[in-house]
Amino acid sequence: MKEVVSRHHHRRTGRFDPTVPTEVELDIMHEKAKALGRTGGRLDAGLQRIRVLEERIGILEREGEDARAVNTLIREFNQVREKARQYLHYLIIQREAIGFRRHAHVTKMYQIPFKKRPLPEDDRREDRHL
Repeated sequence: MKEVVSRHHHRRTGRFDPTVPTEVELDIMHEKAKALGRTGGRLDAGLQRIRVLEERIGILEREGEDARAVNTLIREFNQVREKARQYLHYLIIQREAIGFRRHAHVTKMYQIPFKKRPLPEDDRREDRHL
Protein backbone atom coordinates (compact mmCIF):
# COMPACT_ATOMS: atom_id res chain seq x y z
CA MET A 1 0.00 0.00 0.00
CA LYS A 2 1.33 3.39 -1.01
CA GLU A 3 1.79 5.91 1.80
CA VAL A 4 0.38 9.39 1.16
CA VAL A 5 2.98 12.03 1.89
CA SER A 6 1.45 15.25 3.20
CA ARG A 7 4.71 17.08 3.61
CA HIS A 8 5.52 20.32 1.95
CA HIS A 9 8.35 19.84 -0.51
CA HIS A 10 10.35 22.53 -2.19
CA ARG A 11 9.92 22.13 -5.93
CA ARG A 12 13.60 22.53 -6.79
CA THR A 13 15.34 20.77 -3.91
CA GLY A 14 12.67 18.19 -3.04
CA ARG A 15 13.30 18.91 0.63
CA PHE A 16 10.69 19.59 3.29
CA ASP A 17 9.71 23.25 3.26
CA PRO A 18 6.74 24.38 5.41
CA THR A 19 6.45 27.61 3.42
CA VAL A 20 5.51 25.75 0.23
CA PRO A 21 1.75 25.12 0.16
CA THR A 22 0.41 21.66 -0.59
CA GLU A 23 -2.12 21.06 -3.39
CA VAL A 24 -4.93 20.99 -0.81
CA GLU A 25 -3.78 24.29 0.69
CA LEU A 26 -3.62 25.81 -2.80
CA ASP A 27 -7.17 24.60 -3.47
CA ILE A 28 -8.37 26.14 -0.21
CA MET A 29 -6.67 29.46 -1.04
CA HIS A 30 -8.27 29.39 -4.48
CA GLU A 31 -11.73 28.79 -3.01
CA LYS A 32 -11.27 31.60 -0.48
CA ALA A 33 -10.28 33.97 -3.28
CA LYS A 34 -13.32 32.94 -5.34
CA ALA A 35 -15.61 33.50 -2.32
CA LEU A 36 -14.15 36.98 -1.79
CA GLY A 37 -14.66 37.72 -5.47
CA ARG A 38 -18.29 36.57 -5.42
CA THR A 39 -19.08 38.66 -2.35
CA GLY A 40 -17.32 41.69 -3.83
CA GLY A 41 -19.24 41.20 -7.07
CA ARG A 42 -22.57 41.08 -5.26
CA LEU A 43 -21.62 44.20 -3.35
CA ASP A 44 -20.62 45.98 -6.58
CA ALA A 45 -23.91 44.99 -8.22
CA GLY A 46 -25.87 46.29 -5.22
CA LEU A 47 -24.03 49.60 -5.24
CA GLN A 48 -24.65 49.97 -8.97
CA ARG A 49 -28.37 49.33 -8.42
CA ILE A 50 -28.34 51.92 -5.62
CA ARG A 51 -26.86 54.52 -8.01
CA VAL A 52 -29.55 53.77 -10.61
CA LEU A 53 -32.33 54.03 -8.04
CA GLU A 54 -30.87 57.25 -6.63
CA GLU A 55 -30.88 58.77 -10.11
CA ARG A 56 -34.47 57.66 -10.78
CA ILE A 57 -35.63 59.03 -7.41
CA GLY A 58 -34.00 62.37 -8.20
CA ILE A 59 -35.69 62.52 -11.61
CA LEU A 60 -39.12 61.78 -10.12
CA GLU A 61 -38.62 64.39 -7.40
CA ARG A 62 -37.50 67.05 -9.89
CA GLU A 63 -40.52 66.27 -12.09
CA GLY A 64 -42.82 66.67 -9.08
CA GLU A 65 -44.04 63.10 -9.28
CA ASP A 66 -46.58 61.76 -6.79
CA ALA A 67 -45.03 60.89 -3.40
CA ARG A 68 -46.29 57.29 -3.64
CA ALA A 69 -44.29 56.68 -6.82
CA VAL A 70 -41.17 58.21 -5.26
CA ASN A 71 -41.68 56.21 -2.06
CA THR A 72 -41.89 52.96 -4.02
CA LEU A 73 -38.38 53.64 -5.32
CA ILE A 74 -37.20 54.81 -1.89
CA ARG A 75 -38.37 51.52 -0.36
CA GLU A 76 -36.50 49.57 -3.03
CA PHE A 77 -33.43 51.79 -2.51
CA ASN A 78 -33.47 51.08 1.23
CA GLN A 79 -33.87 47.33 0.67
CA VAL A 80 -30.98 47.19 -1.80
CA ARG A 81 -28.92 49.40 0.52
CA GLU A 82 -29.51 47.00 3.42
CA LYS A 83 -28.47 44.03 1.27
CA ALA A 84 -25.31 45.92 0.24
CA ARG A 85 -24.54 46.56 3.92
CA GLN A 86 -24.84 42.82 4.55
CA TYR A 87 -22.48 42.00 1.70
CA LEU A 88 -19.95 44.56 2.98
CA HIS A 89 -20.19 42.88 6.38
CA TYR A 90 -19.70 39.44 4.79
CA LEU A 91 -16.71 40.74 2.84
CA ILE A 92 -15.06 42.04 6.01
CA ILE A 93 -15.73 38.74 7.81
CA GLN A 94 -14.17 36.80 4.94
CA ARG A 95 -11.15 39.12 4.95
CA GLU A 96 -10.78 38.60 8.71
CA ALA A 97 -10.97 34.82 8.22
CA ILE A 98 -8.03 34.85 5.83
CA GLY A 99 -5.92 37.10 7.99
CA PHE A 100 -6.56 40.68 6.87
CA ARG A 101 -7.02 42.92 9.87
CA ARG A 102 -7.39 46.38 8.37
CA HIS A 103 -10.44 47.26 6.34
CA ALA A 104 -10.52 51.07 6.15
CA HIS A 105 -9.73 51.08 2.44
CA VAL A 106 -12.50 48.52 1.84
CA THR A 107 -15.15 50.60 3.60
CA LYS A 108 -13.86 53.68 1.78
CA MET A 109 -14.02 51.93 -1.59
CA TYR A 110 -17.49 50.45 -0.95
CA GLN A 111 -19.29 53.45 0.52
CA ILE A 112 -22.86 52.67 1.43
CA PRO A 113 -25.13 55.73 1.23
CA PHE A 114 -27.42 56.76 4.04
CA LYS A 115 -30.93 55.34 4.26
CA LYS A 116 -33.56 57.50 2.57
CA ARG A 117 -36.66 58.71 4.36
CA PRO A 118 -39.96 58.34 2.54
CA LEU A 119 -41.87 61.44 1.53
CA PRO A 120 -45.10 62.21 3.35
CA GLU A 121 -47.79 60.62 1.18
CA ASP A 122 -50.52 63.04 2.20
CA ASP A 123 -48.76 65.60 -0.02
CA ARG A 124 -51.21 65.60 -2.94
CA ARG A 125 -49.10 67.81 -5.26
CA GLU A 126 -52.16 68.39 -7.44
CA ASP A 127 -51.04 71.93 -8.07
CA ARG A 128 -47.66 70.91 -9.49
CA HIS A 129 -48.75 71.56 -13.09
CA LEU A 130 -50.08 75.09 -12.48
